[in-house]
Amino acid sequence: MKIFLLALFSVIVSNANCQNFLRAKYNTYFPNNKSIQLAKLEREKDSLIKANDSLQVAQTIALDRINLMKKELVNLKTDLFSHQENSKNTSVELENKLKALKDSISDLSFPFVSCKEEVISSKGKVDPILVNTCFWRSYKIIETGTPDYKGRYTWATEVFLKTGDTLVKKNHVELFKTEKISQLEKLVNDRLSEDFSAMKISDPECFTQRKYYPTFKLKDMRLAFNDDSEISFEVGYGLTDACFALNLSSTNFKILELKDYFIE
Repeated sequence: MKIFLLALFSVIVSNANCQNFLRAKYNTYFPNNKSIQLAKLEREKDSLIKANDSLQVAQTIALDRINLMKKELVNLKTDLFSHQENSKNTSVELENKLKALKDSISDLSFPFVSCKEEVISSKGKVDPILVNTCFWRSYKIIETGTPDYKGRYTWATEVFLKTGDTLVKKNHVELFKTEKISQLEKLVNDRLSEDFSAMKISDPECFTQRKYYPTFKLKDMRLAFNDDSEISFEVGYGLTDACFALNLSSTNFKILELKDYFIE
């Protein structure tokens, strides 16, 4: 029995080796046979599967990197926006501080007046001409006092606005806001009318022809400034020559009192 099995195994092995030998010879002489092509296709399939797996892994890695970069980009944009907003806020804050500082300087300098007096003598004239020049804000105010033959002075005021290097002559009414002029006129006339009433009592003989206070318009008043930061409003009552000393009357205001009336 053992001999029979051994003989059968030998035949089988011999047949298998013979088949392998024949297959090898057949493949050598017929390299494009179906078996070789199937094996080749199988190898190519395995290679493609491996390549596809590698591609998928690479794609996954690339997607992860892209998502990470997108996240970083969003964070950068958020940071940039935050910096821009902070910059805007800082800029606005600085502008507000600068404006407050300018306003403060403007408030402090607003009432400041600088004046200088000049005496101009003329040959053959006993009394000199007096010139008082004041500088206030962007304005130059020139008061000129001209004496008559009795040495009594009549004053005139000119107002100039400095624009660059040029002085432009202005009407004194233009110093004030148009909508505030009526209110200012009432304020000045109320004060002057009190002085008028007092003079009528103290010197009634000078006011026989002028029994009531004549309300004045701003355009009919003379303005003057002084370096005590004051502005004066002067009016004339048209009294006789004998009452020359009482003919003119004026009232003073601190410039800051009238700040709301002046143009900016």
